Amino acid sequence: MYINNKIIISVSLCALISGCGTNINKFGSQDYESIATTQPTKISDVLSKSGVYGKLGGGKVENIAVLLPTSGDNKTLGQSIKSSIETAVIQQSFPNISVSFYDLSGDEDNKQAVITDMLSTNPDIVIGPIFADDTKLLRDIKSTELPVLSFTSDITAIGDGVMTMALMPTQSIEAIIQQIKKDNKNKTVIIAPNTQSGKQMASITEQTLSAYNIDLIGLFYYESMNSDSMKDIALQASMYNTRQQANTKAKEILSNIILTEHITSNDKHILEKQLDALSKTEVLGDLPFDSVLFLGNADDSKTVASFLRYYGVNNKKISFYGTTLWQGTDIVSDLSMSGAKFTSLPELSEQFIQTYKSIENTEPNYLSAFSYDAANLAMGMTFSETTKEKYLLDANGYIGSNGIFRLLPYGQSERGLRIMQINGSGTPNLISDTPTTFINTLYNIETVEPDEVSPIDLITDGINPLDYIVIPNNLRNKYKTKTIGVNNYQKINEEYMKSAPIQISDENAGEIINNPEYTSVKRESISKKNIDSIEIITD
Repeated sequence: MYINNKIIISVSLCALISGCGTNINKFGSQDYESIATTQPTKISDVLSKSGVYGKLGGGKVENIAVLLPTSGDNKTLGQSIKSSIETAVIQQSFPNISVSFYDLSGDEDNKQAVITDMLSTNPDIVIGPIFADDTKLLRDIKSTELPVLSFTSDITAIGDGVMTMALMPTQSIEAIIQQIKKDNKNKTVIIAPNTQSGKQMASITEQTLSAYNIDLIGLFYYESMNSDSMKDIALQASMYNTRQQANTKAKEILSNIILTEHITSNDKHILEKQLDALSKTEVLGDLPFDSVLFLGNADDSKTVASFLRYYGVNNKKISFYGTTLWQGTDIVSDLSMSGAKFTSLPELSEQFIQTYKSIENTEPNYLSAFSYDAANLAMGMTFSETTKEKYLLDANGYIGSNGIFRLLPYGQSERGLRIMQINGSGTPNLISDTPTTFINTLYNIETVEPDEVSPIDLITDGINPLDYIVIPNNLRNKYKTKTIGVNNYQKINEEYMKSAPIQISDENAGEIINNPEYTSVKRESISKKNIDSIEIITD
């Protein structure tokens, strides 16, 4: 076994760089079975199975190249992944594996030089890079036949033999939407950060909701770490002004009847009881949605949720949902978020934790697990008696350091996820455990380079105060009132997004179903008077 550390200084790039264009090819030429029929293999044990793989002694030295930033601003991250890979290699201790580390840092010219130098050694497989731009750079230079196990979650950076060990955002989104559907929630609002990735995730979410027959009632973007922006979108999503106007109008009607109309003492008692109840609250009327899906990180989600509660969105009636961005954060200890559900990767296996700690003397994280599994997968491929493609793209998948995973021909990874529910204790409840095989299809949604999607103003039939109060029948015609805050439109055959469509593939029928497309409608402006400053206090 050889472990080489190479730091390449900046030199001019002489090799030609071939652009991959917009058409990304799948890895290998064999058909990929989307439904597995057997159990996945435990990846850390795969090399020890006698009679399955080639001889480990003598012969050709297998060359595994690793591209990581081991200097510069991202040195700590690169060194962490390097430690995980070294842990896997040391644990296996095979004499004829050469693992060479290349420092992928500096400017683009330096990175191109490093990649060119690495490719000149004719590696059997490459592990890394971490970041999307670096991964695209490698993809543009290398041959399609050279497999790469990267760590990017950017779908635009993979393909042409470049695969990723990272969790794809699409799967986190689909897993939580599956739970939303299971909870019988049919009308959802999306709240996302106003970033490129936030908008892409919103696009994926919009289309996935449509695929699961869940109505999208609104889509709102906020500026991360900007409380004024978060307050504003919470104000809009909560229909606070409309519901406040409805409350005021309802109290006005009840007061006028009590003061000016000839009514029975029993009717007066009923009206006064309603008036007293309305005086204790600021809003009136039901919201047009039953769930909110937060696509931002835990801190942003907590802040927006606090504003929503301030504006009368009760999370005991309106269910809150999040993604894996909530995992491992202090949101799970927030009592005010109790009941909210989110997706989570499985726990790291105790065996991996102890192995890692025994060598590195520190606790591993999920990226440590991904890179440890990548190293074992690379070593298994080099000694496999089957082709690289068939080994890496085993439809049955592998049992890694944190649950099952498998690689797909166009570069995505597929991972089993759990659903957790916040209870305020710091240890969330397990609602749905991670699957243990790929025998049943985990995900149905595929997407290609989603574009940004525009905000969608809240779709609502508005609020008529008379729908929420009881007055004598003989006075209903006299006290008619208009519906407040209507903002509705027909979604059929209209476009409200520009992103590339998600497709649901029916493997048996060989048909592809495309989702309908829609267009957004501009809403009227909302007044902020009387709510210029507020204070949210949480325990």
